[in-house]
Amino acid sequence: MYTAENYMWGWIFYSTGVVCLLSVFWLLIRKITMSWIKHLLFLLLLVLFLTPVTSYPDNPFLAPAFFVSLYEGLIAQGGDLGFQRGLAPILAVGFFVTFFYVIIRLLLGRFTKSSKAAKS
Repeated sequence: MYTAENYMWGWIFYSTGVVCLLSVFWLLIRKITMSWIKHLLFLLLLVLFLTPVTSYPDNPFLAPAFFVSLYEGLIAQGGDLGFQRGLAPILAVGFFVTFFYVIIRLLLGRFTKSSKAAKS
């Protein structure tokens, strides 16, 4: 069994790898002209790789939900949950991130339009 320090170092190295992957992804999508598509793609990839879930049902330590879902869905034969234990948090967090992004984007758009109209 791993200690809390092992999990912390694992998350540090994993997060570093995700930052490198996201920087390459940003270079790939930088030419998309509509900024809201770029932002949503970036946020959803961030959600996919950084949503945590308990690594084992009886273990308090967290692991990336993407890899827990892959492990339980493809490798683990005893679980009846399969992909669901990791996929459910990813979908929930993805929904809320998208919802709040749209709300914030609409509010910022409304305030910037009204401030530009007031200045002219």
